[in-house]
Amino acid sequence: MILELQIGKSRYKITCEESEKNKLLHLAKKLNERLGKLSINFKNADEKTLLAISALMIEEELEQKKFDESQGDSDQLKSDEARKLNDQDIYDAVSENIENISDYIEKLSKKIQNY
Repeated sequence: MILELQIGKSRYKITCEESEKNKLLHLAKKLNERLGKLSINFKNADEKTLLAISALMIEEELEQKKFDESQGDSDQLKSDEARKLNDQDIYDAVSENIENISDYIEKLSKKIQNY
């Protein structure tokens, strides 16, 4: 199907599936809202310039989202590493305590034998 979208003052004909129609209309509405907000700050900018600024802003948002997601992965890895480190620390502490207890029992055993 051919869908006609109005973005700013221009009309665009886009071929799409029927199932995509509502999504495209929604996205066009969101883009129009963005253009409306930009036109307040850039009063002398033409529609083409506003569309370019919008596209750049969207790209920046996508990059930030990717960065945030990669940081989330990194934070998860750090958390897993910290958990492993904590597990290793606990293992080392328990091993040391077992050795200390073992040494103590040996000393007690010797004292008892010598008594």
